[in-house]
Amino acid sequence: MGYEYYDRDIIELAVKELRGDIERLSMFDGQLASPFEKMMYPLGRGNSGMKQSLFEMEKSVMVDLAHSRNCVIVGRCSDYVLRKYGIPDENMLNIFIYSPIEKRLSNCKDELNIADPGEAYQYLTRVDKAREDFYKHYTKHKFFSNKYRHLMIDSSMADFEKVADIITNTAKIKFGIDD
Repeated sequence: MGYEYYDRDIIELAVKELRGDIERLSMFDGQLASPFEKMMYPLGRGNSGMKQSLFEMEKSVMVDLAHSRNCVIVGRCSDYVLRKYGIPDENMLNIFIYSPIEKRLSNCKDELNIADPGEAYQYLTRVDKAREDFYKHYTKHKFFSNKYRHLMIDSSMADFEKVADIITNTAKIKFGIDD
């Protein structure tokens, strides 16, 4: 659909735009060596002041991106942030993708090479807790709330391509885009 995609690269944009200390913030974000840690600590492992500063920078970037172009922004409480900072509901589509624990455990084994089911379960529990705490801290709402979301999709119901088709078709309907 021609949309730009933003995920972890938002930190680079935040630092450039706000002329922050790129080395300090990159080291802070870069402390997360593994994909597991990146999922558990979306703002790194620094102190709360640093996390708050980084979140404030990322908020500014998300709002600027949403005002200036068609884009997909992944995570970082973007569903909440964009509404709170004036992006009209008719200009966004907020989607929450989830999956049952069994499917997620299978993904841990297949995609993340965690062979031990107990280890995978502990990992998922830690990731879920960190994400829930992060979301609740910044939004004051529960992570699985539908308050700021238009669509919630169980990704185990279909393969990746079909889930992407559901999202694309929903966006086309919402934004009145004809094929």
